[in-house]
Amino acid sequence: MKKHNYQVGGSLPPDTLCYVRRRADQDLYKALIAGEFCYVLTSRQMGKSSLRVQTTHRLQRIGIHCGIVDLTEIGTQDLTADQWYASVVRCLVSSFNLQVNLRAWWRSHSYLSPVKRLSDFIEEVLLAEVEGNLVIFIDEIDSILGLSFPIEDFFALIRACYNKRTENQAYQRLSFVLLGVATPSDLIVDKQRTPFNIGRGIELCGFTLEESETLGLGLSGRVSNPKALLREILAFTGGQPLLTQKLCQLILEDTENGTVNPTSLESLVDRRIINNWEVQDKPEHLRTIRDRILSNEQRAGRLLGLYQQILQQGAVAADDSWEQMELLLSGLVVKSQGKVKVRNPIYAAVFNCDWVSKQLSNLRPYGTSLRDWFNSDCQDESRLLRGQALLDALAWADSRSLSDQDYQFLSASQALDKREAQRAEAARTKAVAIQLTKEKEISRLQKLLLATVSTGFIVSASLRLMAFLEYEKAVINEINAIAKSSEVFYASNHKLDALIYAIKAWNKLQQLAGAKADTQTQVEKMLWRIMYEIKEYNRLSGHRGAVYDLVFSPDGEMIASASGDNTVKIWQRDGKLVNTLEGHGSQVKGVAFSPDGEMIASASADNTVKIWTTEGILLNTFTNYSAGFEAVAFSPDGKLIASASEDNTVKLLTIEGKLHKLLTGHSAGVKGIAFSPDGEIIASASEDNTVKLWTKEGSLLRTFTGHSAGVKGVAFSPDGEIIASASEDNTVKLWTKEGSFLKTLTGHRDEVYAVAFSPDGKLIASASEDNSIKLWTKEGRLLTILEGHRDEVQGVAFSPDGEIIASASEDSTIKLWKQNSTLYTTL
Repeated sequence: MKKHNYQVGGSLPPDTLCYVRRRADQDLYKALIAGEFCYVLTSRQMGKSSLRVQTTHRLQRIGIHCGIVDLTEIGTQDLTADQWYASVVRCLVSSFNLQVNLRAWWRSHSYLSPVKRLSDFIEEVLLAEVEGNLVIFIDEIDSILGLSFPIEDFFALIRACYNKRTENQAYQRLSFVLLGVATPSDLIVDKQRTPFNIGRGIELCGFTLEESETLGLGLSGRVSNPKALLREILAFTGGQPLLTQKLCQLILEDTENGTVNPTSLESLVDRRIINNWEVQDKPEHLRTIRDRILSNEQRAGRLLGLYQQILQQGAVAADDSWEQMELLLSGLVVKSQGKVKVRNPIYAAVFNCDWVSKQLSNLRPYGTSLRDWFNSDCQDESRLLRGQALLDALAWADSRSLSDQDYQFLSASQALDKREAQRAEAARTKAVAIQLTKEKEISRLQKLLLATVSTGFIVSASLRLMAFLEYEKAVINEINAIAKSSEVFYASNHKLDALIYAIKAWNKLQQLAGAKADTQTQVEKMLWRIMYEIKEYNRLSGHRGAVYDLVFSPDGEMIASASGDNTVKIWQRDGKLVNTLEGHGSQVKGVAFSPDGEMIASASADNTVKIWTTEGILLNTFTNYSAGFEAVAFSPDGKLIASASEDNTVKLLTIEGKLHKLLTGHSAGVKGIAFSPDGEIIASASEDNTVKLWTKEGSLLRTFTGHSAGVKGVAFSPDGEIIASASEDNTVKLWTKEGSFLKTLTGHRDEVYAVAFSPDGKLIASASEDNSIKLWTKEGRLLTILEGHRDEVQGVAFSPDGEIIASASEDSTIKLWKQNSTLYTTL
């Protein structure tokens, strides 16, 4: 009788007694018999290679030929595309025992691209020489992510092999299986060219008690109740294959002199696995998980933060975010019944809260301050960062993806730093005012003195010089006071005001001959520093109420703004007011230009949408008798207008002001609306915490859920592939148009009201109740914060050339910011 041995690590041979056959074995076997393309993508040490070995053995027994391309054997360093594809062919020659002079064949086809040579080899050699069905297993598929050349053509080739089945029956005999540690989205660049939309995903789960009966055979005769003990083993390991095999082996080693009573299982786990785990982790398993999480310093903070949340809460809702997908691929957590939780008690004991805190402290330069602040329930402001410490922390955070706690701590630190700067500004402003009053009084007395002493030539001659010197001193003091005011505005991020005051000081300097060098140097430095760093380059003031929305004309030469003063104003890009559209009876909440720039649509709380010419002539009015309107958008062809209403609906209107379609489905007021660039899809944002996508015919396509509060704004990327949503939960979320969640942008301290993509799709701007505009990369990295508004920022827009960002605020102003200037500050 064959001895029952447990194997810890590595691929299990086909005839082993300790192989556990799972549901995935049957799923993969049946799929390949049916000729399907398959992929097995999961974390390391889950048994992918053993599954491949067992499936290969079973298929070969029924006459199906199998070959393996192990991409780790080919490598990724210093390889050309020609070498890599030639190596793939070499693996096929070896696996299928093909009789071909590979070197000669490859050279004879050197006039073709590498991927074409592989394609021809499959058709002319592999399918020609091998009769019957074939399966090509491509293992460690994630290693291609390290190649220095594009690999999309490789996946396009696999897809082409599938598509050729309809025209060439030989391809009906060929199937592929991809195995590795990745998600389909890691490998997908062009979704129309990859195999993942044709292949079948095989889910490889942990061992269940029913599946693990073969493992219990090895414990028979060594322990008193093998099945009960096996149940305890699986409770500790969560069915993780390597840990389960290892624990079974440790039990056999721990039984004394063949007795049937092993030591307490819990004690054994503590003593042989958990305690001093980094030394006892042989073969390497726990260290593999650790290294996967910590390998990328830019992303480690975010992963640790999410894992810490899972530990503290027991589980979190599954949302398919990249953080969750990365933790799942590490093997540390598992998704079950819509929740993500720690895979097993062993992982929870090794990678516990203390371990997470230690790793986060190693990563963060402000770890102690953050921990103390949260220990005070976020009340102890003395633990927050200020001044240079805050600047250093923000510089460190640049390009890193951090945990929600990090962003909360840094945002609170920035808010405190800003409040203290504002208090200092107020104190300095008061001091400046007092100083200016004194200087004016001195100047008045000096002028009186000059008038009084003018009666005598000798006396006046002597006093004139003194008076001039006193006058000069007074002017210099006034210049210093103005320069101080400039510094105050600069410190509080009101840099346009700072520039105005610096220019005033400079002009007075030019009128005064013989000014001291230090005064001139001070003013010059302030002037040039502001000119170098200023982002806000213009301010449009004219509204008498909050500005809720704004939009650039298609040619970028005009800006339309919607205001709480019941008007729409049209401005030139240089800030000159062109026209005021009056006629609404209540706040105007949304505004849009037609694609040809000839018309403007405005949405108002007075229950109407009005359509105007840019000259201010009212063309049409649509009246909704149930509720007001919040937003409006033209379709790209200019034929329809989509409007968002407080009555929970989206109304599609014609440019004649007639109702075209009524879209119902939201359960609360609709706050934002957007057309896709091709005009085929409409996105709506609602207070019911959702974003809905509709066809232009009015059919509901899908609903995005994930925000924990109302959604205020929505925008499509220029290519129409990504949707951004702005929410009262203080976040912006990014989604694919197919409905997959991509990522969450966290950093705002209050509700986010609006979101916009730059024309090239590389940047995202968000406007918030925290009085700021934040700029992000499309990957979710915070680039900079634009501060200067004195109240909530309600709207944001990019100019069509992408050079200018416009923001609308409840402080009744519109600010224009330079986007591509050298004064861009990176946080």
